[in-house]
Amino acid sequence: MSEKDKNLLEIRNKSKADRINKIRVDSKDRLKEISKKKFETCFIFCLAEFETTFGKELWGHGLQDDELTEAQLKNRDLWTKLRKDILNKGNTQRRALVAEIDLHNVEFEGYRMNLVGDKENG
Repeated sequence: MSEKDKNLLEIRNKSKADRINKIRVDSKDRLKEISKKKFETCFIFCLAEFETTFGKELWGHGLQDDELTEAQLKNRDLWTKLRKDILNKGNTQRRALVAEIDLHNVEFEGYRMNLVGDKENG
């Protein structure tokens, strides 16, 4: 093998290794972004559902302060603190999940679809 062929092979191998490494990095980043969004959606959706179901009655969700009863004002303060705690804890767990993903090798294999025809239609 000539020196030129060796150099070309070395360049080709380095290029292939770089491409595989980029796929791994991109796959990990993709998984982290998807996981963060899904995790965040999970706990924020729960808060929104709770607010929709119980909010108006318990703490006057959507009403101005001057329209609230004394009990609703008290409950609004409690809800605000609770909601903040839930969001803080959820975000802490979301960051922990991303840190956990960083500890693993990840490679996206793509979406797969198996299309099988029946015997009559080929």
